[in-house]
This record gives sequence, C-alpha cells and structure tokens, in this order.
Amino acid sequence: MKLQILQENLERAIGITTRFASTKAQLPILGNILLSTKKSKIYISSTNLEISASVQIGAKVEEEGEISIPAKVIADLVSNLPKETINLESEKEQLKISTPGFSSTILGMDPSDFPAVPNSVNDSKSVVFSKKDISECLNKVVFATSTDETRPILTGVLFILKNNSLSLVATDGFRLSRRMVSLKDYKGEDKTVVITKSILGEIIRGVFETDEILFNLEDSEKQVTFGLSDTVLASRLLEGEYPDFEK
Repeated sequence: MKLQILQENLERAIGITTRFASTKAQLPILGNILLSTKKSKIYISSTNLEISASVQIGAKVEEEGEISIPAKVIADLVSNLPKETINLESEKEQLKISTPGFSSTILGMDPSDFPAVPNSVNDSKSVVFSKKDISECLNKVVFATSTDETRPILTGVLFILKNNSLSLVATDGFRLSRRMVSLKDYKGEDKTVVITKSILGEIIRGVFETDEILFNLEDSEKQVTFGLSDTVLASRLLEGEYPDFEK
C-alpha cells in the first residue's frame, strides 16, 4: 500500500474509528484499526464486536493494499503532525508514515485476521431519515433505556417501522418514552427490531455530517447499518422479546 492523504482528513477518520477499537478485548487485533485502499479511496475501519465503524477518504493511491495497526498509536501520531500531505506506505506488517520533515514506522498485524466490517449501506433497501428529526427523537427516548445488563433487551431502543412512520420506544421497566418520525416514501415491509443504545448515541453526538442518514436492516445478518456519504456504523441487533409497552 502506498498513498498520499491530507492530515486533517486522516485525523478526522481516525478520530471516529478509534472510539470503537477495544484495547481491553481478549483479541489483540480489536485494539487496531484496518487501513485498506480501493481505487482513489482509503477505508479506515474498526470494531469492538458490538459496533463497527468505517470511514472512507479520498487519497492519491499509488499502490493498493491493507494493513492493521494499533489505533491509539496512529491516533496519537497523526494528531501531532502538521496540516499537510502525509505519505503512507506499508510493507508486510509495517506502516511507514512520513511528511517532508518527519518519518516514523508502526508495527502492525496481519490484516486477514481483522473482522469483516461493512463500509457501505445498501441504498435500495434503506430508509432515509432527516438527521435533525431522528436525533431529536433519540434524545427523548434513549434516557429511558435500562442500564441493567441482566435484561439486555431493555438496554436498547425498539424501532417499529409501519405505515410510513417510525416509532421509537424505550423503557427500563419503570419509565417509558415513545416518539414517532414520519418517513419519506417508505415502501418496505413492516419491521420491529431492538437496537443497542451505543450506536444510537453516536447519531445523537453527530458522527454523521450530512443532513440525511440511511438506515438499513440486513435480515440475514441480524444487523443494522447507519450511514451516508463517507461514514458507516453497524451493529448487531439485540435479540429477545420486548415487553408489551401498550398494556
């Protein structure tokens, strides 16, 4: 892998993805991020096996390739570099990072050991949300989720897709909050799923810089993906029976 990229673009992408790298995991590679190239883009990905993130950036790619490197190490290094073009070059399991006045090499790991991470959202099977609307609704329901991990289904938010609308429901067994979002021309099937509040918190915090967000459910993978433009977040759905909140 050999490419040139702007420091500010690389720093932003690493800043997003390192939040989902886990240094406490039993698998050391989960403390890494994956750098991979395709045509004129570099994809930077991470996962803690609950949530994954992938950010794509435009770059001048001379040679395609991929490498897995420690998230904290590269994050600290890139954040201290000047805002200029950075050269990245990998050979086997080493990544060389250089600028006109600086050079450093980071020891990485075999990228083939890195878990698969979605880096796109299936547009044809997605629901389009207004970021403003969905963020406001999530703000008003996430607080009612449970923190009790013995009932994991209550730690998430219930999403009900029905009749061109999305209902969001959260309860910890004592509090209950429900909000509804209208959808634009939704023609998909009625669906009910429970999504972990961790990934929803990222939407509230504004990880997406676009006005709209794509939301896609992959039934075969029991997975949800959120994204648009250059950033994709994915998470496994919570399994179990959600309480009948309408009683």
